[in-house]
Amino acid sequence: MFSPETGGAAIAGMGTAIDAITTAANSGGFGISANGGQSLLNAITDLQHAVESALGRSSNLGHEPGLGTTPAANVYKPFLGTVATDPVQGAIPALRKLQTDLVNAHAAIKKAMQNFQETEQANTGMMA
Repeated sequence: MFSPETGGAAIAGMGTAIDAITTAANSGGFGISANGGQSLLNAITDLQHAVESALGRSSNLGHEPGLGTTPAANVYKPFLGTVATDPVQGAIPALRKLQTDLVNAHAAIKKAMQNFQETEQANTGMMA
């Protein structure tokens, strides 16, 4: 079941993972090389653009589709509009949660890159 706080099971799982990465990065327990980190940042940015694009088109998602006037169409039309906009189970709240999680993921990866660089510098200093 979706909820505004979790945004559905898949999005909630991503949020939980990002929280763990953020905690690890902020405590110094997670580091990533510049190349690896940049690859992740690029993927996060691509996903952020896709989410922003979907949210930009979200006003269209709440409209009842033109399915005709059959009894089945009359049942489905109002339901289909709420699939996206329902505040508890809708796709739009899930996308907004994902948008926030991606901002946090970006910051966590940047911190992990900094951690890696600091560790490398410390290790280089010990070798000299």
